[in-house]
Amino acid sequence: MVTWVRDDRPASWYTRLYVRGMRLMRDKQAFTGARHTLHVARSRQREGSRPPTRWTRLETRTEQTRIAGTTVWSVQPRRAEPVVRVVYVHGGGYVHPLTTDYWRLVRQLVRTPARVIVPFYPLAPDATAEQVIPVLLDVLRETAAGNAALPTVLMGDSAGGALVLEMGRLSLRDDRARLAGIVALSPWLDATLAEHEVGDLEPTDPMLAESGLRAAARWWAGDHDPADPLVSPVNASLTGLPPIDVFIGDRDILRPAVDALAARADAEGAELHVHEVSAMFHVWMTRAIPEGRRTRRALVELLRQRARAD
Repeated sequence: MVTWVRDDRPASWYTRLYVRGMRLMRDKQAFTGARHTLHVARSRQREGSRPPTRWTRLETRTEQTRIAGTTVWSVQPRRAEPVVRVVYVHGGGYVHPLTTDYWRLVRQLVRTPARVIVPFYPLAPDATAEQVIPVLLDVLRETAAGNAALPTVLMGDSAGGALVLEMGRLSLRDDRARLAGIVALSPWLDATLAEHEVGDLEPTDPMLAESGLRAAARWWAGDHDPADPLVSPVNASLTGLPPIDVFIGDRDILRPAVDALAARADAEGAELHVHEVSAMFHVWMTRAIPEGRRTRRALVELLRQRARAD
């Protein structure tokens, strides 16, 4: 079953101004050309993933642990008892660490109420999908072991959106994990960017460029072809997965692969819900814009629905 809900409201004046600022700041250059993409990635990797912000620490209860050699943050309400566990895998083209914007989203998810698990996983080109996915599966297993009765939702954005789909598939195969849902935000479903519409969309995308993404995909794939389902979940079976929700903007060069995912879900009888938002760019839901706040509230309601249905 595939449902497709489109929000056709025009972008707010603030968001139009925000996007203009992204273009002036040349955000897109971070993924322009293999050499420059690697240079930017190395610079950001030296700075490292950003720990929970001061506001996050004040509003929630945070705890840092290490699982399978990687730093993992647990964030949950100070008083309310969580009704769902969210394992959140950040994006960044497999090469960029977690930024402070993500904690804005995490704080909102905690209000479900939820316990949100955020791993700082190893990045390309030093790490590959084959090396990192087992680490993320260890994080999923170990964080679920403390309270097996709590339903788990896998959530991730961009590259993390691809990772949670693959994690869901492998965890069901190997561990029979109890998953209540998978939520992919602006997911990078096809690492090859093979869809012909990608080139048409690139001028409208203020954040992503084909050339750098293709290079990042090759680094992340390692010895595998970037089209391998390990890297491109659009080519993986969805059979047996829990409900999947995809949030995508129509100004995102990753948008075309969602059609292929929907076709696969329809053919395999998987439950897929696509939420498409007009005039939105890549991973807008982490940003301090009206549409970002609206989507974050929708994600909280979605988590409550998944928790009740489990």
